[in-house]
Amino acid sequence: MTVRFSIADVAEMIKQPIDRVRLAIEKLDGRGDLTAESFLFADKSWRIAPLDIKKIQAVIAELPSEASDKPKRRVVRKVVKTTEEQSD
Repeated sequence: MTVRFSIADVAEMIKQPIDRVRLAIEKLDGRGDLTAESFLFADKSWRIAPLDIKKIQAVIAELPSEASDKPKRRVVRKVVKTTEEQSD
């Protein structure tokens, strides 16, 4: 039986953010470059074969650096008017 890793395991091994690893896997899957031992499990969780880790690293190296930027936090301010302010 072949050992398979989750996306989190692979991200930890190659020291990359999970989002970049997921993007690389989806690109490889779209091209049909993953081995038959790597597969999508339950429509959301990948099981990745050790043979595909080098391919994932190569795709991550090709990704633009902007993909690694974390999403910026959006701050929403809620203003509540009191009854005195509403009458103005």
